[in-house]
Amino acid sequence: MTKEFEELKEALRRAPTPSARKAAAEAMKRYLAAHPAKKSKPTLVSLGYKKTYPHAVPVDRIPDELERNSEFFDLMGRIVKEK
Repeated sequence: MTKEFEELKEALRRAPTPSARKAAAEAMKRYLAAHPAKKSKPTLVSLGYKKTYPHAVPVDRIPDELERNSEFFDLMGRIVKEK
């Protein structure tokens, strides 16, 4: 695992307070900067029903959604904990 990914995991383990969401967004930005997409535009897709976040989020927009939405923050925390 890379240093940036470890920082992201640590940020996502916190309670979804505004400061924790901001820290996770910053960690995600650092991770994306260190690991840019080559040619594709990857998208995170969630098939959850009646969620407060979009069902398809381009990977480069994930930091914005992390900072804005605590439910999305929880989703990302569950995804990262499985890794």
